[in-house]
Amino acid sequence: MIDGTGRPALRDAVVLIDGPRIAAVGKRSMIDVPPGAHIIDASGRTVVPGLIDSHTHFLSMGYRLGHLQLDDAESLGDIVGRLSEYIRARRLPKGKWAQGRGWDDQNLAERRYPDRHDLDEASPDNPVALTRICGHMIVLNSKALEACGITGDTPNPPGGVIDKDAAGEPTGVLRDARGIVSPHIPPPTYEELKQGLRDAIKLAHSLGATTIHDCSRPDESSLLLSVKPYVDAHGEGDMKLRCHVMTGNPHERSGDEWLNFGTMKIGIDGSMGAQTALLYKHYANDPSTCGVYVGNQERNRRVVGEQHVNGGQIAIHAIGDRAIAEAVNRIEEALEAKPRPDHRHRIEHFEYPTDADIERAGRLGIVASMQPNFVGEWAWPGGMYETRLGEERNRRTNPYRRLLDLGFHVPFGSDGMPFHPLYGIWSAVNHPIPESRISVEEAVGCYTLEGAYATREEKIKGSIEPGKLADVTILPMDITKPEFHLAKTDAVGVEKAKREMKKMKAYMTILNGEIVYQA
Repeated sequence: MIDGTGRPALRDAVVLIDGPRIAAVGKRSMIDVPPGAHIIDASGRTVVPGLIDSHTHFLSMGYRLGHLQLDDAESLGDIVGRLSEYIRARRLPKGKWAQGRGWDDQNLAERRYPDRHDLDEASPDNPVALTRICGHMIVLNSKALEACGITGDTPNPPGGVIDKDAAGEPTGVLRDARGIVSPHIPPPTYEELKQGLRDAIKLAHSLGATTIHDCSRPDESSLLLSVKPYVDAHGEGDMKLRCHVMTGNPHERSGDEWLNFGTMKIGIDGSMGAQTALLYKHYANDPSTCGVYVGNQERNRRVVGEQHVNGGQIAIHAIGDRAIAEAVNRIEEALEAKPRPDHRHRIEHFEYPTDADIERAGRLGIVASMQPNFVGEWAWPGGMYETRLGEERNRRTNPYRRLLDLGFHVPFGSDGMPFHPLYGIWSAVNHPIPESRISVEEAVGCYTLEGAYATREEKIKGSIEPGKLADVTILPMDITKPEFHLAKTDAVGVEKAKREMKKMKAYMTILNGEIVYQA
C-alpha cells in the first residue's frame, strides 16, 4: 500500500472501510476485521488513495468521445482515411461539420501538421475541424475556411495566428484562434454534454480516478452550459465522481465534497506543440517566433487582483519561460497589494521555468500544477520538446525532482493528453531527464494528496488515513517493483512500454466506500 503521504510503501497492510469513511489502517495483526466483512485481496497489486487528476478538460473530453479520435494516428494518410470513414459511416449530409481531436504531428510519419489540402481529399463537401492533441491548434479544410469566412485577407485574431502559405492563402492551420471558428460550429447541446459527463465518469472509474479538476469549458461562450450538467447530476444523485470545476467568474470556494467551485482559470500563452508557448528566445525549429501572448495583460492583472481580494483561488495557464514569469508577476503583485497567507494560487503546466522564477514561485507559495504524461509523450530524445527547444533547453523542462526538493506543492494532472493517471505516475518515475525523476511514492502523492491540497481538501481525502473519505484505488500491479521502471531506454523499448502502460486499467476503484469499477 502507498498511502499518498510520501512515506515508504507499507506491505501486508489492511484498510478497513466503514460506510463512506476509512475506519482503520495498519498491519493485519493490528486490525480487528469485523465478522462478515467484505474482504478484498489485493495481493500482488498496489493500494493507493483514489487518484486525483488536477488538470483535465473533463466535460469537453466526455462530449468529444463521440467525435473522430486521432490520438494514435500514425500518418497524414491515416488521418485522411479515418476522416473519410467517419463521414461515410455517419452518413453526414453535405454541409454538416465533422469534428475530430487528438492528432499529434510528433507521431505522424511526415512530422508536419495536416493542412486544408490533406483534409480536402477526405471531405470536399463537409466542413472539417480537427483539433491537435494540445487543444491549442485546429486545422480546417477548405469548406470550413469558407464557412468561417477566413481568407487571405483575414487578419490574425488577438492572441492567435492564422497560418498562410507563400501566396498569402490560409493553410487551414489556426494556432490559438479557435474563437473565430467556434461561432460557426453548432455548439454541443445540453443532452450531449450530460451524456458526455456520464461517459467521462465511466472512463475515470476504469482508470482509478475518483476526483477531477475541470479546467475549462467546452463552449467558451456559455458558462451556464458548462456548469449545468455538473449541477444537475449532483442534484439528481448521479454525481459518481468528485469534481472541482473552474469557472469564469471569480468567487469564493463553494460546494461540498462531491462538487465544488472557487478557482478561476486564465491564460497567458498557448502550447509548446502549437509553438504558441511564450518564450524569451525563439523556437529552435522556427526562428521566426517566440510564441504568443494569448491573454490581455491588463485584464489578467485586474482579474488576478479581484480574485485574490475576494478570497478565491487563481489558476494561470503558463508554459513557456516568459509566460511563467508573467504569471508569477501577476500573483506577486496581488500578494504585495494584499498579503494573504495560504492563498494556494496555481500556475497550470509550469513546464519551462527559469531558475529565478522557480525561486520566486517557491518564495510566494505558488502551487505548480503539472502534467507528467507530457514528459512521457514528448521529452524523449528527438521528441517534441527537443524539436521545439533544442537539447539543452529540453533538459530544463518539467523539473519535478528539483521542485519537490524545494518544498513545492506539485499536484499532477493529465490535461487529457492522455487522461490516464497511472501513465502519468509511470512518466514521472521514468522522466526522460534522469535528474528530474521522482520516486513512486512521491508520484502517487502528487496524484493524490497534492491534488487534494490544491483545492483545500487535504483533511478529507488524498491519503489512506482513518477518518478520511473512502476513496481507494487498487492498481493491477505492484508499482514498487523494478518492473515499473523502464528497463530499455532505446526508442523501441520506450514506445513498447508506453503502449503497454496506456492499455492498463485499474483493478478496482472504490468511491465513497462503494466499488464503482472492477476489472
